[in-house]
Amino acid sequence: MKERKVLLITYYFPPMGMGGVQRTSKFAKYLPGFGWTPFVLTVKDVHYWAEDPSLLEELPPEVKVIRTGSFDPLRISFKLKSLFKKRKQRNKYVKESTAQRSKLSSWLFFPDSKIGWVPFALLSGLNLIRKERIDLIFTTSPPPSLHLVGYLLKLLTGKPWVVDFRDPWTGYKFEIFPTRLHLFLKNQLVRLIIKNADRIISANPCITERMKEQYLRPEKIETISQGYDEEDFETDVPQRSELFTIGYLGTFSPDCNPEPFLFALKSLIDNRLISKDRIKLLHVGLSVAINWDNLIERYELKEVVELRGYLPHKEALKQMGKVSLFLLVTSEDPAIFPAKIFEYLPFKKPILGVVPKESQVGKMISEMRPGMVISPKDYSGIKEALLFYYKEHAKGNLSVGINKENMKIYERRFLTEKLASVFDKTI
Repeated sequence: MKERKVLLITYYFPPMGMGGVQRTSKFAKYLPGFGWTPFVLTVKDVHYWAEDPSLLEELPPEVKVIRTGSFDPLRISFKLKSLFKKRKQRNKYVKESTAQRSKLSSWLFFPDSKIGWVPFALLSGLNLIRKERIDLIFTTSPPPSLHLVGYLLKLLTGKPWVVDFRDPWTGYKFEIFPTRLHLFLKNQLVRLIIKNADRIISANPCITERMKEQYLRPEKIETISQGYDEEDFETDVPQRSELFTIGYLGTFSPDCNPEPFLFALKSLIDNRLISKDRIKLLHVGLSVAINWDNLIERYELKEVVELRGYLPHKEALKQMGKVSLFLLVTSEDPAIFPAKIFEYLPFKKPILGVVPKESQVGKMISEMRPGMVISPKDYSGIKEALLFYYKEHAKGNLSVGINKENMKIYERRFLTEKLASVFDKTI
């Protein structure tokens, strides 16, 4: 098979951490096995919430990573902090002021705050396409401004272009536009991207269906879901603990609010149906605009909640291997499909989904039956489910039988093979 080369353009890439880098870095890891050599074009060091350099160690030597400067706020912030030699700190919380700054940026920057990277990425991309004889361009969002780079590169070079939407770009239930002009321009830009892209993929079926309905190009839009990497999971199964541990992997935020679960947990403890010394909530990840100190004090859960903050990916999964029950909370928007569920599944432990039943992730839990789906507004239902799992743990009955063949379609190597097939068809 002839070696083919793909220019993979992504802002979020290791050593940045958190869930947003996983999809792209795993594609880069496995694409060489399917005849595609990735040239990853990304930004130089930026001031970011979390870092995980260990993800770079997974990349095979064929993967070339090219980093450029940028005039976006995160890159400028990093340069200023470096100038004053201010050390980064690993935080468990991202303050409300940081979240508010992101709202302010929607006024100042279009289509997003990473627009300052576009000229750097464009010039570097042009050079790479000519020097390395790139066969195909691949852009992934967020941030959406990267698709402008892809569009301009296609226009200037004639190379085929594949677009990836990890999150919905338009139609997000809680999205607020500063003005009607911002909304109009954004919709026009989406239409431009979808019209000119050769192929479009999305990370979940809801995004795919929305785009098919809105932009009427169903023949070139398909879904390649998020997933899990078998190589990330240890073969040793931890011994059962007497402590009933509920694990949450990822970010809590106002859209992914832990309060309905905390309310139910406190109620069970107050009614002496659950003992404080036999239960623990383990959170591995960050919290955005969520004040855990206030929550722990309000719900009197100091002895119950353990906050580990952000950990390198494999260490985070190692911690999750110790839990008895996984907690999943998400936004009310059905197009939001948290990738963490795919990394819960290989543990074959029950999942308590405090999510809308009609959401994509709610339907997935219902169909695969790894746990229960309870609406965030159904406090009595959350209490009943939590008490049920608490009692089942005491009996030693908490494993779930998920069909391995059903899980295989979410394995990163399989998903990358699908992506490579899209690339093959595109050229």
